[in-house]
Amino acid sequence: MARAPDVSPAGRRILARLRSLGPFLEGSFTVSTKRCGRPTCRCATEGPLHATALLTWKEAQKTHTLYIPQVWRETVAAWVEEGKRLKQLSHAMSVAQRQFLIARRRQHAR
Repeated sequence: MARAPDVSPAGRRILARLRSLGPFLEGSFTVSTKRCGRPTCRCATEGPLHATALLTWKEAQKTHTLYIPQVWRETVAAWVEEGKRLKQLSHAMSVAQRQFLIARRRQHAR
C-alpha cells in the first residue's frame, strides 16, 4: 500500500493557525433595536428603543434563534467570529491540500 502524501507547506501554516483558535460557535450574531410592547415603557412613545442581541443558526434545515443577555454579548460575538475564522481556515486547508495533491500527482506521472 502506498504511503499517503504529507501535508503541504501551506497546509502546515494553516494547521498552526487552527491550533490558535479559541472557543467557537456557528451562527449569526446580531444586535438590533425594537419596542418591548409595554404601553407604559419609554420606547412606546418617543424614547430610545431597546437593544436586543440574537444568535441565529440552522439545525436540520430549521432556523433557531436564541436571545443573548447583555453580559454575554461580547463573549458570544467573539465565539461567532472564531467560528467564521474556523470556516475560512477549513476552506483554505482544503484548497491547499488539493493543490498539493495535484502537484504531487504531476510529479509522480513524470
